[in-house]
Amino acid sequence: MPIARILGVILAGGASRRFGSDKSAAPLCGRPLLERVVERARPQVETLLLNANDPEVGQSIPDLELLADSAPGEGPLAGILTTLGRAGRRGFDHVASFACDTPFFPLDTVSRLAHALQTSSADFAIARCGATAHRIFALWPVACRDQLDAAFAQGARSMAEVEDWLVPAWAEFAAEGGPDGDPFFNINTPADLETAERWLASRGAASLC
Repeated sequence: MPIARILGVILAGGASRRFGSDKSAAPLCGRPLLERVVERARPQVETLLLNANDPEVGQSIPDLELLADSAPGEGPLAGILTTLGRAGRRGFDHVASFACDTPFFPLDTVSRLAHALQTSSADFAIARCGATAHRIFALWPVACRDQLDAAFAQGARSMAEVEDWLVPAWAEFAAEGGPDGDPFFNINTPADLETAERWLASRGAASLC
């Protein structure tokens, strides 16, 4: 799957209630969390967008295009639908979605999602590590937008509910990298941020940059 046909989106439309402030701006070993996510996501797609409803989110990365939800406050599925609409108008075939609070995901995440999708008869692809599905990390064909729209119109909001409408392919990832061996370790609370900082520090100064 050519990278030029994939539009990436970092989903940052949530309210960060458990964190207490905009977690995407939180410093992780001296660098904003969002900056670390952008650094890992951008090489994996042709164009990268930031899905956020607060125009101040992402200001530290001025060249990152901001895309607000068409249905603010309705969860990550609203952000994916909005991005699929943008992707279709701009000639992309697929959307790769990333979480804004997961700074250690593998640098080959999108290629492995693409492989899982291409070698199956599924509708879209999801990352999975062991028994845990990481549904925000997914690859969505633009062609599935109508089905997702129908699901959303009938009340689907959680990422798990999408599987009542679309068949997933599973991209399997080893339990390595990230705190406790979790490459998709996500930062929901200040305590999670401290855990991430300790893990980075344990890997030496080279990992802090």
